[in-house]
Amino acid sequence: MDFEVTADVIPLVNGLVTGLTPYAKAQNVDLKFLSPEQQLFVSHNPQKILSEITVLLSRIITFTPQKHRVTVKVHKSSNDSSCSTISIENTGVDLSKLGELISAISYGLRIEKKPNGTCYHIEVPSGQSLLKSPQPSSHDFLPTQYPMYYTTIHKRLTHHFDNVENIESMVAAKSQTEGIFLKKVNTVIRSNLHNSNFSIDHLASAMALSRTQLFRKVKKLTQMSPTHYVRFTRLQEAKKLLQTTQDERTVSEICYSVGFLNLSHFTRSFKAQFGMNPSSLRKQ
Repeated sequence: MDFEVTADVIPLVNGLVTGLTPYAKAQNVDLKFLSPEQQLFVSHNPQKILSEITVLLSRIITFTPQKHRVTVKVHKSSNDSSCSTISIENTGVDLSKLGELISAISYGLRIEKKPNGTCYHIEVPSGQSLLKSPQPSSHDFLPTQYPMYYTTIHKRLTHHFDNVENIESMVAAKSQTEGIFLKKVNTVIRSNLHNSNFSIDHLASAMALSRTQLFRKVKKLTQMSPTHYVRFTRLQEAKKLLQTTQDERTVSEICYSVGFLNLSHFTRSFKAQFGMNPSSLRKQ
């Protein structure tokens, strides 16, 4: 939808930060939302601003080192009284020279170097409230205010975390060494997907690590235990097979092909991971 609205931008951005919090946690990055204002009305295209800030914020989170912070702040502009500002600040690394971070932004953008990071200031034209009745607190996220846009963001995030390749790419973007390690882990797991007897001991042996070392490294990189990550990879492969129209195997046959011995266990795990039964996905 290509239209401008005048609305309180604080719950919009707060909701976006809430939606991206699981992504930040997977990166071991602390994501926070702040606003000194109770309300801040701006003139904006909701679809455009959500799309652009989602891309920028996701990229900043991806390149921010683990155990550091990204803070999103909505406030009145200190440079232009006709604008309001959405500031995104990270710690741990200077990202100001990474031009690909800002390629999606069409609003006014100012980049500020910090002693231990970078701050991106997005300037959005201010607007006047057309509502005379008292408004709810801007920090109370209202999911009905922009339902279509938050649904889209949720789908994108769900797709991202359902994809082993995306996790591998994110890890590699932060550290080449850790990216290579996870690629090797994924190669070992994929080569044993059909083997229902494949265990964490086998994976640890293949990676020349103890179980404790393997747990620490896999948990650090994926936010999952090795057992959970192997199951996640099996389910991801099953999902791909179920979505392949050329594959005429039944759900049971696909279940066994990715290392599950029990169809009911496979169905429960698949639904918990993807929100639907494998048979329903197969029909789609």
